[in-house]
Amino acid sequence: MGMNLLGLSHDAARLRRIAAILRDGMGEGDAPIPAVVELLNRALRPVTVLSVLALVALAFVDPARYAAGVAALTATPPAIWALCVLVLALHFLVPAVHRPART
Repeated sequence: MGMNLLGLSHDAARLRRIAAILRDGMGEGDAPIPAVVELLNRALRPVTVLSVLALVALAFVDPARYAAGVAALTATPPAIWALCVLVLALHFLVPAVHRPART
């Protein structure tokens, strides 16, 4: 589905259709895709907190497995840690942009 010089109008039509799907959903009766994305966005923070609590609980429930997981984390290169910190910082520290609902 690459863009070529002879098919620019077809590619532009495809891009308009993709934008319409992202904006309005797949059709009548289907939930709009932005609502699904918003649901995932809102669920991300509670899931993150619960997973950290589950990790702490794992230390008490299965110490050997917890030790193996921590040993694996110590082998992670510093560049990967820096990328993880950057992504988490951007996610939690940048204020969310609230757009008015379309009518």
